[in-house]
Amino acid sequence: MKYNKNQLQKYRQNALTFDEKLNLEENAKKRFPTTVLALSLVQVKGYIRYYDNEDLSLHAEITGKITVPSSRSLLPVVRDINLIIDERYIEDEQRLKDFDETEAVFVLENDTLDVDEAILDNIIAELPLQILTTAEIADDKLPSGKDWHVVSEETFENEKKDDNNSNFDPRFAKLDDFFKE
Repeated sequence: MKYNKNQLQKYRQNALTFDEKLNLEENAKKRFPTTVLALSLVQVKGYIRYYDNEDLSLHAEITGKITVPSSRSLLPVVRDINLIIDERYIEDEQRLKDFDETEAVFVLENDTLDVDEAILDNIIAELPLQILTTAEIADDKLPSGKDWHVVSEETFENEKKDDNNSNFDPRFAKLDDFFKE
């Protein structure tokens, strides 16, 4: 769904509403080839409002399913998509300073609002950094291989303390006091 700003001017009084199923899988795989393994049809309900100050507002509720690789084993993991986006689009980049950093405000490019791109960007942004399969969540064993293994931060700190204590040669204890003067 792409809308030119001129098309949206007729919606000054009443917002343009939509309720559609979008197929964004091909675009998602092209833009995020290592992140998106599959993307179901995405149900999108929302509206676009055109304001007198030439700003556009996009509100959308998005549901669907996305398949992404596990961050540990790269096995496919299916995740539900259920998010709401509220974004504002402005023409003049200089006006960005008028908004708080927490507000979702973007500069409109080529006088066109690409709703598909906005939806896809928000879906990817909502993915957590750590994605695990149900088996990986249930099993607390971390991956390992020849001469390497993954450890939790807590285990790492404990190993570091043990190494410091075990490598301490008591004959050097007197040297600790040498630099204290």
